[in-house]
Amino acid sequence: MISDKIRELAEQVGHAFVATCDTGGHPHLAAGRGIALFQPNRLVFESWFCPTTMKNLQGNPHVSVVVADDAGNGYQFVGKVEKATDTAVLNGYAPELEPAGLPQVQWRLEIRVEGVMAFTADAHSDRPLG
Repeated sequence: MISDKIRELAEQVGHAFVATCDTGGHPHLAAGRGIALFQPNRLVFESWFCPTTMKNLQGNPHVSVVVADDAGNGYQFVGKVEKATDTAVLNGYAPELEPAGLPQVQWRLEIRVEGVMAFTADAHSDRPLG
């Protein structure tokens, strides 16, 4: 499902967008760095996700993750977060370096990919690849 070509684009781009939705159907979009793809169907995304993203995942673990180049062409991964682990916390120790609204938490999301689709602004079918 996750080919070498797909993994190489993700490494080259270096960032991704993750869409979550709360139990009431309200969507939320977040961006982050630290995406890694593993064959055949594993995606690990480690970033400083905002509290809304993490709250949504508690009630609804389904996500859509997009990796795209500067022209907007890439791949969309749909799947389910199977594990969320906090890997770092900013808690005011270095206030000149830390954003407001503490604490900030870095999370590692382990996602089981259920489908991969082409992502583009051009005409497309939304059919899974392969």
